Amino acid sequence: MIDEIKIENSKQNSVLKEIIEQKNEKIICLENKVKQMEESTCKKFGELNVEFKQINNLANQSFVQIANKWKEIKEKCCEANCITTEKPTGECVKGNGFANLINDEYVEYIESEINSMGFDKSTTIYAENAFNKPKDRSNYSILYFEVKYISKINEKGINNRRIHIGLENTENNYARLQCGVYGGKEIWFNVQDDEDYFGCLRIKNILWNNNDIFGCGLVYPPSTTNDFAYIFFTHNGKQIGNPILLNENCDGYKPFVELTSCSVETNFGKDLKVNPFAYDLSKHVFHKYSDFEKDLNELIEMFPLITKEGIKQILLVKGGIKEIVSESLNYIFPKND
Repeated sequence: MIDEIKIENSKQNSVLKEIIEQKNEKIICLENKVKQMEESTCKKFGELNVEFKQINNLANQSFVQIANKWKEIKEKCCEANCITTEKPTGECVKGNGFANLINDEYVEYIESEINSMGFDKSTTIYAENAFNKPKDRSNYSILYFEVKYISKINEKGINNRRIHIGLENTENNYARLQCGVYGGKEIWFNVQDDEDYFGCLRIKNILWNNNDIFGCGLVYPPSTTNDFAYIFFTHNGKQIGNPILLNENCDGYKPFVELTSCSVETNFGKDLKVNPFAYDLSKHVFHKYSDFEKDLNELIEMFPLITKEGIKQILLVKGGIKEIVSESLNYIFPKND
């Protein structure tokens, strides 16, 4: 009798254990479903948040479209002036390599012949129209252009390849991104009215290849803010380096390229539906005065012997780039170990 009861209890315990295991499996299954729903909700919320920021960004910005084209050639191919602004295509009688303006947006570099006595000369070309400050500045105004780097890779000129892209005004204020086989990738700038006040920002971790797309933009903030106008650069659809803050003289910047042994196709934004930029302007994060203040306060803490106004002026001269100011001041005021 006792054995039968034990057997029966054992059966009942097995049944209960099986029921509990099934319930545990259902609980785990439900927990996994809840977790998946939470992850899906978080993902959707994140996507909606990004979309909202883009919409909000679009509401606060406007791309200023300018009818533009390459127009002015700065240098001479040789003393004979074979290629000029008035005669933008041809070959140099001295056999020098030089750029040709094939059409409004395509600049082809004609390299020197391998067996000639000529050499590949640098050619600077300016656009016809400048990026001017809009009269109505209720939003952030973006003026922007891109070029596609094209290299024929002539063995004679392979080590001479160089491309600069940037903006320059009539006061010789400029900001340019320059890439070369030698010298690396750097942003050079002078945003003051004194040629001695220049800065250089070295760009790291950038691979430079044929058909890469380089971009340069100028942002004018709303007139209702105390934000700075600034120049920024992009590479293959991504912003690189720091924005270069401009002083009060921030009007009339002309797009330019400087080429040696390479050509460019240009997108001035004529028809963005057919030919969109590689860089998505709707995702551009605007530099605010609060960003400048944050860097300023950090520099004040690092160099307490210098007045706030003194550091502010140095920071403005250096395009608002804290790292350049810090490096310069550390050289003057070395810290004791």
